[in-house]
Order: sequence, then C-alpha cells, then structure tokens
Amino acid sequence: MRIAIDASTISTQGGPRSYVLGLLEALLKADRGNDYVVFYNDPVHLGRFPKAREIVLPGKSPVARLWREHVLLPLACRREGIDLLHCPKSAIPYFSPCPVVVTLHDLIPIKHPETEKFAARLYWRLQIPIAARRSAFIITDSEHARQEIMADFRVPPERVRAIMLGFNPAMLDPRDPAQGDAVRGRYALPDRYILYVGTIQPRKNINTLIEAYARLRQEDDRVPRLVITGRKGWLYDRLFARIGELGLTDSVIFTGFVADEDLPFIYDGAQVFAYLSLFEGFGLPPLEAMACGVPVIVSNTTSLPEVVGDAGIGVAPTDVAAVTIALRQLLDQPQVAASMRRTGLERARTFSWERCAAETLAVYGAVARKA
Repeated sequence: MRIAIDASTISTQGGPRSYVLGLLEALLKADRGNDYVVFYNDPVHLGRFPKAREIVLPGKSPVARLWREHVLLPLACRREGIDLLHCPKSAIPYFSPCPVVVTLHDLIPIKHPETEKFAARLYWRLQIPIAARRSAFIITDSEHARQEIMADFRVPPERVRAIMLGFNPAMLDPRDPAQGDAVRGRYALPDRYILYVGTIQPRKNINTLIEAYARLRQEDDRVPRLVITGRKGWLYDRLFARIGELGLTDSVIFTGFVADEDLPFIYDGAQVFAYLSLFEGFGLPPLEAMACGVPVIVSNTTSLPEVVGDAGIGVAPTDVAAVTIALRQLLDQPQVAASMRRTGLERARTFSWERCAAETLAVYGAVARKA
C-alpha cells in the first residue's frame, strides 16, 4: 500500500506530538512492505523522515487548518495515489479519495468542553463527530476512551481499537550522572524534588497538588521543593496567585518547556512524580516517569489506571488529604518507594512504540482488506 500520515501535530508540543513521532519512527523502521507519504504543515520538518516521501501542506492558523484538512489533504491524497490515510489527531477530511484511519485520542473536548479554549471548543465540536462517524476505523489510546467512543457515537466494537502508546526508549538506558547534573543545573533544579510534567492548564489539576504540597510544608519545611515542568496552557494565573497566597513562591520551581533530550534527566532527579489530571485519554508522563525509575502517584480516574496498573498509587484527583498522605508515604518510606521504582520499571517495559506500530499496521491491513 501507499500510506499517508498527516504529521501536522509535530509542530505542537505534548502528547499528540510524541505520538506521531514515536509511531512514525517505529513504522518506518519495521514496515518493509508499504510506501509512506508524510504530510507536514511547516517546511522546517522536511528531512525528519528520509525513508518517506515528505510533503508540506501549509495551514497552522485555525481557518487555514480547516482548509488544509478538508481541501488540501484529500487533494494531495488523490494526487499522490494514496491507498490509506492515517490522521493521528482526531480530525479527518470530510471527503476522502481513500479509506481513513483516525486516532481519536479521547473525547475530552466534547465531554468536558470547559477544559478547552472557546476556539478549540468550536473546532473539536465540529471535527470529532466527523472523525468518529466518517472514518473507516478508529484507533484510540485506552479502553476507557474506546468505551466512551462506542457509547457516545454508537460506533460498533469492531470499528474501534485501543492501542496503547509507547515512550522514548532512551529513558530505559543508563545515563551519565555528570550530564544529568549539568542538565538539571541549567534549569536551576535542586538535588531532589517532587515532580509534575505536563501542560499548565485546569484539566491537569495542578491546584490539588499545590494544596497537598502546602500541607506537607506545614508539617515539615524540609520537604523537597516542587518542580513543575511544561509549557503554559491557559487559565494558569489563578494557580500562580494561589502559590503566592500559600507562601510557596520560593518552594515551587517552574522550568517551562523542556527539550526531549533533557527530559529523562529531569525525571532522574525526582523522588516522587505526581500526575493528578482530571481527564486523560492516555497519560504519557506517568509512563515516562516509571521508565526512569520514579515512583508515581496518579488520579484513579479515566485512562490513568490502565497506564499505571498496580505499579503506582492511585488517588481521587481532588482529595487533597489523600494526595498528601501518598506524597508523605513515598517521601518517608524509602522501602515503599524502592519497591514502586522496581514495579514501575517492570510495568513501563510492557509499553513500546514497536508494539504500537505493529498493532497499528494490523489495523491498516484490516482496513485495506475491506476497501
């Protein structure tokens, strides 16, 4: 087959970017029988995947993005003789000259519109139903998301499959301690800390982590500092104000966005990783933390229990007391933390982009046979 993948999410930050990069690298490494065409939305990415034919279809603004997805993309598929198009970020052309596989990561923009900006809310309210109803097959990140997609859009079970994500395999490799010290020094990090990684936005529920951390500091001011790594999303001003009200300005470190090559060293310095997101389609940062040998605390809701299993501590995401107890347990009981480091690492090894790619190729083959 001649398979096209819309890789426009490479221009973003966060989980969708990691997904398309990890999947494409694994597909191009493993698949010798198909030809690939990769569509970017920015020429800066040209040359990233030399084994594929790379084409730029411009369109990054909201209006240009709609034109790109619904006009330029199907026209390019027709021109290039594409047999199957994979759209890895929940949006597909309304009309396509070939079967379309979509990765519908979750239904958060539909089910929880308050977590999105107004423009994004309108965009996804248009795009997600099109993707759910008009695609030949739906890939999603977790069984939780799969059940929601089937229920909300009456998708038959045989047309949607949960395929778990992988992570950067370099996170499993031994690392140079001196290089780690240098990386953490660039971000002005202490020797040990509590860590959160992800976008700073209301859905990630960082405010509960802040409240629990404040209680820890009241009990013992020797508690390690809290490091929050990730870009600013939206509605973060209240979070910063609350940190000031609690007197934590000098105890909470914001690193901003961290480059992919630096991230493993940031995980390495963490005593505990906490991820209390209210809604997730998957939850890549807890998986990365486990791969780096960091004990994790996660929300016991949506997809996160599928990712962490029994290898981490699950808590109700808005229960400040429960989060405080979990943090204290891992900070004060090294034997518990050590056990979780081992089980977390074992759990992380069951995930890989190679497995994700193999299961995705199986979907491509099934769709091709039906076409």
